[in-house]
Amino acid sequence: MVRSAIVAIAVFAGGLAAAGHAQTDPRRTSGFPLDFGRPNDGLPLPDGPRGPPPQRAPYAHGPSMALALIAAKAAVAACRGSKIAVSIVDSAGMPKLYYVPDGTTGYNAYTGFRKAWTALTFRLPTSGVGAMTKTDPAVRARIVGDSNFLSFAGGLPIFAKGELIGAIGVSGAEPSATDERCAVAALEKIQSRL
Repeated sequence: MVRSAIVAIAVFAGGLAAAGHAQTDPRRTSGFPLDFGRPNDGLPLPDGPRGPPPQRAPYAHGPSMALALIAAKAAVAACRGSKIAVSIVDSAGMPKLYYVPDGTTGYNAYTGFRKAWTALTFRLPTSGVGAMTKTDPAVRARIVGDSNFLSFAGGLPIFAKGELIGAIGVSGAEPSATDERCAVAALEKIQSRL
């Protein structure tokens, strides 16, 4: 299962690289950060010359794949008895790892991604962002207005030596405070090695 998750991310990244040779209509993207969407309406690219590739984001810092995998497994162990998925993103919000153990519903990886993206963007645990939505109308409007944000507990920023290098999102346990507890356990497992 782990190998298939790693292969899926490699294929996803390869698809983005190939997509770079066609213009992308922003109305056709998923809305995920830095997503190139479906170039050429999802059809094979035509033969012949192509337009300039889209602007590429520079390499972003993040936990290594080995540490991301250790963190994901630690979160699952901490949430034993719950069917959770774990999403880890780098400092640009790009997926580093979607970890969906057997028996877990795959959509939890997307929910985890949204939690990770929210934690990364706000540089705060999503439980803190959720609390802010109750007192700050601007934060509430921002969360409501962007389908990539989710302020349920379970997302944590990942810092290394004071630098924000990514985020983790855990989803699937109830209540979501349990997701956060499992995300904390995951980061505790790898923090000294970041």
